[in-house]
Amino acid sequence: MIERNRKLPQSRYYLQVANYGIESLVALKPMNEGFLFFSVGILASLRAVQHALLKHDRTLSPRHKEVIEAWKRSTPMDGPEITFIKTSRDHILKTGAFNAYAGPRQGGTFEGEHFKVTREIYDTGYYVGEERRDLIADMRSAAEWCNKELTAIEAEVPAVDLPGDMAE
Repeated sequence: MIERNRKLPQSRYYLQVANYGIESLVALKPMNEGFLFFSVGILASLRAVQHALLKHDRTLSPRHKEVIEAWKRSTPMDGPEITFIKTSRDHILKTGAFNAYAGPRQGGTFEGEHFKVTREIYDTGYYVGEERRDLIADMRSAAEWCNKELTAIEAEVPAVDLPGDMAE
């Protein structure tokens, strides 16, 4: 049984889901519909971290409310990670178009006039305007940002009893 976080249970749960999705994407290397399925799920889960923090976890105690409201006031919502999370999710869910791809990419060396393939990697990317970005790297960066922010909040809030906890 998975130990549920007792300080920010919903926010941490969505972050766990996003990290699971990222690692599954890397391990399974899906293309086409599978790639889109994972991308939608990961990006929606990353966005749900903030929504769960502000809508659910802030209601757990008066201290949660105080700390999370202070976090919201002091956290720029236009930083690179949150901008990536919000913009990507919006492209998928609101405009119906996320300009991203997944596919194999070959690396190798030239031996004389011939190219010798020495490795094949799973390449994912997306575009911000004309700039190509590494999708998995940006997903991981966004998840790390979420983790850092939640860890800072957890240092200031108490653990709470969760539904289903056994009374001692």
